[in-house]
Amino acid sequence: MILNCRQPDGKTVKIRLKAISGAPPVSVGRGKEATIQVDDVKCSRIHCAIRYWEDVFCIRDMNSSNGTFLNDKQIDIAYLRPGDKVRIGNTEFELEAEATGSEVTMVG
Repeated sequence: MILNCRQPDGKTVKIRLKAISGAPPVSVGRGKEATIQVDDVKCSRIHCAIRYWEDVFCIRDMNSSNGTFLNDKQIDIAYLRPGDKVRIGNTEFELEAEATGSEVTMVG
């Protein structure tokens, strides 16, 4: 799965997540300890985490101050699908299906 990240400054970054069951979660936040670091004052240091679990990607809010939103609805935990939009603070992510047969790398 590809995570297209659009940060508040307008920069867009593509991040590939590999579907590996049992792999550690990928954390997202503004802190240096986050796997995916975003420059957004409205994000918590560790805002949310994404994990591949039982054949699907899941996202979980990590008790963030401003919440994690999936398709404009605040969530605690939810499944992710291509086309979904995630917002944390002023940072937006859009999920895109990975082309089959291509090599992907998991951040983290």
